[in-house]
Amino acid sequence: MKKTWIDKPMCIGCMACVQIDETETLFMDDDGFAEANENDLELVECQMVCPTGAVKIGDE
Repeated sequence: MKKTWIDKPMCIGCMACVQIDETETLFMDDDGFAEANENDLELVECQMVCPTGAVKIGDE
């Protein structure tokens, strides 16, 4: 099963993915970087807006 996850070293904390995520799957962690709740969602829109490609869809 595919899911949305964050490649943490690639994240710059711009919040673009979190701002458009209507499912509230993605959030900012205490260090200011994106994180994903456990999910089985393919958040393609979030992946498309990430300027660094940190939002991934597939197996972590």
